[in-house]
Amino acid sequence: MPTHTPSFPDLLFGDAARLRRWETLLMAHLDRAGYRELHPSLVMRNPANPSTVRFFDGDQLVALRWDFTEALARTLVRRFQDPPPRLSYAGPVFRRPTNFWDPVERFEVGCENIQTDRDQRLEADRELAGLLMAVPALLGLEGCLLHIGHAALLRRPLEAEQVPAELALELARVLDRRAIHRAADLLAGHPAKDRLLAHAEILLSGPNGAGSLDDLARGPYGALLEAEAGQLRRVLERLSAHLPPGLTLRLDMGDLRGLSFYTGPTLRLWAPGAQRELAAGGRYDGLFPEMGRPWYAAGFCVRLTTLLELGDAKEDA
Repeated sequence: MPTHTPSFPDLLFGDAARLRRWETLLMAHLDRAGYRELHPSLVMRNPANPSTVRFFDGDQLVALRWDFTEALARTLVRRFQDPPPRLSYAGPVFRRPTNFWDPVERFEVGCENIQTDRDQRLEADRELAGLLMAVPALLGLEGCLLHIGHAALLRRPLEAEQVPAELALELARVLDRRAIHRAADLLAGHPAKDRLLAHAEILLSGPNGAGSLDDLARGPYGALLEAEAGQLRRVLERLSAHLPPGLTLRLDMGDLRGLSFYTGPTLRLWAPGAQRELAAGGRYDGLFPEMGRPWYAAGFCVRLTTLLELGDAKEDA
């Protein structure tokens, strides 16, 4: 029997002990790599995200923390002139559910790597991928999949073809669902329709390792994306050489979620039997400049709520 109810979960003895043990293991893993814990406030002022859980504090509308990345970013911009390079965090976030049975409170452990030098970004991306590759073994999981993607594979062609931002986000949404026919409808009348659809077919052709990158190079935007393809090729080669047993690494050029947030390589970790990803992250170089700081950043979070749900499913099987 699942030990949580829809929306706000009640974690009974076994789940509470597992959650605490996973948090301890993961935070120790990040601590060994030099990541220091920062615990931002649970309450966030001036909520703008529509998925927030909101309430009034007197006459002021506030929200429960809906995302660690933004909460950490607000703290860093307010408190530091130069950012600490490595941060970790653990605790709950609160979001309005898409489905009524989804929990409002979700438990996460994660990390953020912040750079002030543009040339530090590739090494930071590799470091984060290496940290995430070690997570399945720490949690006692076998048969996991780590998908590597790159947000620029869709963003840059859309920008080059001057596709409006709102249309670009809708295209990313339908392509993430593999709905090429819907993308064709959205691009009806656009002069770059055929080129963009041909490019989308390549992105969605399925994981094929370096072969997918070869197909990308021959596509309509091969020259435009040469640097990104080269970066992915180098990352795959390096990570493959250090892949732990029981983990499979795949290139997923069709990972198009979060186009409005991610700017570079993306990471998604899947566990056998899970209905949603166990961990996700990537590079998001647009966040801090929007807050007035010329910093680059990347990170990932491990969604312990997914792991608890996976345990419930196994018990019910």
